[in-house]
Amino acid sequence: MPRPSQEEKLLAAALACFAEVGYDATRIRSIAERAGMSEGALYRHYPSKEAIAQSLYSYHLRNFSERLLEVAASSGTAEVQLREIVAATLRSYRENPAAFTFVLLRQSTLMPSLPHGTVYPLDVIERMVAAWQQGGTIRRGQPNLLAAIVLGCVLRPIIVSQLAQPGALDLLHDRQHDLVISDAAWAALRAHAASSTET
Repeated sequence: MPRPSQEEKLLAAALACFAEVGYDATRIRSIAERAGMSEGALYRHYPSKEAIAQSLYSYHLRNFSERLLEVAASSGTAEVQLREIVAATLRSYRENPAAFTFVLLRQSTLMPSLPHGTVYPLDVIERMVAAWQQGGTIRRGQPNLLAAIVLGCVLRPIIVSQLAQPGALDLLHDRQHDLVISDAAWAALRAHAASSTET
């Protein structure tokens, strides 16, 4: 098996630091020490902490968006696709919790610097919601708001599980709560009898 390159070690170390203490609290020295290299060696790969963070953010956001685009391109009812969004989000968290935490839970300030044409996860879900609404199975309402609610149904439990006492709620290793999260997301969006407050 090939040994990881210096850049790969650097990026993995930076990602771990950003996920653990946040971008602002992370120092270049901490990244270098964790990667087992000097600060000078780090700067040969990237000119700044911001450049490292931007590279990581762009890469992992794109990966998550691509997963959602696969769901959008799949066949199935609104409910099937919505539940797959939840499943894909939980898979992303479990496969790389540091990347997920950094990109989706901690560092939205890097978003304005992403390259033109970037596909954002919320935009993918919003387009899906709008299409579902045309089929009549999804409640009326502003699609971007409903998309945010879907994502929130997954992200908020993950945040709570990260803050919980050990054993209280473990979404990283325990899949027994997945159906509850999926049910909540579907219940939030499925069409109900029209109410006077809906537009």
